[in-house]
Amino acid sequence: MVSRLDYSVATSLKDLLSVERQWQRLWEVSERSTPFQSPGWLIPCVRVFSPQGLRCLLIWRLNQLVGLFPFWIDRSSGQPVLKILGQGISDYLDGLCREVDQVDIAPLVEAWLCHELASCEYAEFGQLKQNAVLSTVPRPGTFGEEMVPGEPCPLLSLANWRSTSCLPPSIRRNLGYGIRLTEKQGPLEFEIANDESLDSTIDNLYGLHTKRWRLRGSSGVCATKEQQTFYRQAFQSLHSTSTSKLFVLRLAGQPIAALAALLQNQVLYYYIGAFDPDQGKLGPGNLMILRVLEFAARAGYHSFDFLRGQEAYKYRWGAQDQKTLIRKLFLS
Repeated sequence: MVSRLDYSVATSLKDLLSVERQWQRLWEVSERSTPFQSPGWLIPCVRVFSPQGLRCLLIWRLNQLVGLFPFWIDRSSGQPVLKILGQGISDYLDGLCREVDQVDIAPLVEAWLCHELASCEYAEFGQLKQNAVLSTVPRPGTFGEEMVPGEPCPLLSLANWRSTSCLPPSIRRNLGYGIRLTEKQGPLEFEIANDESLDSTIDNLYGLHTKRWRLRGSSGVCATKEQQTFYRQAFQSLHSTSTSKLFVLRLAGQPIAALAALLQNQVLYYYIGAFDPDQGKLGPGNLMILRVLEFAARAGYHSFDFLRGQEAYKYRWGAQDQKTLIRKLFLS
């Protein structure tokens, strides 16, 4: 006999902190999770950005957390819309549950959503992977529904990665040119941040990112103090659970590139990269990606996910688009 399911709704940071350990365990065993559903990512999001209308649906079997759906009510358009927490900073959005529990959980999620949608214009679930929990929960046909494409995320398979010989010729030429130039200027060192160097590596990332984007007349994603506070808290939290890696590339002792990656289920997610525009002729961004690919291959990762954005450089590495979905639900 299957134990009865119950639910509660977290509406504050305090509520989320009270279930953080159980949330972490659920995230670790949920087969379709990405780093963007982890408490290490979403708790800093709530702490720093203080979203109004938090509605995090927690589903329990006895005292065990078996489902978590981090919703909030967005009123920025003048009408209430139920959305998934993390939109804008997260490349994949979703809820959490194990596949074995999904059939049992679906009716409860549907009943709760029916109640919430009575006071919302609609629910919008953006940036869903094609196998996302919220792509089929609620079950199709339960509500009025629209499905449109989201923003693709180019992904590079590492299944056959052995060396740079696996790369397209144009990338190999660019890398060869950059490596020859660096050899004339000093030793090139690739560092992975540890507990002691994490904060300074984050500082390098912010500094290089800001320098490059200012030259382009834009602000980038680390421009505000609020954004920087969020990323620092998230990277620190994810580092403590081995869910993030920060890298820095130094030439003759000076940082010329930095990269923040997230890790889950043998996928390395390239979240933020930055390089010194004064060293642009060396191709420091390419040199950094190469070193991170080598790290990922040695560690046994099967994919390198470039995440949102169809910038040309991603396809030059051989990445292929992964489709995402936007699912809109409303009471019919």
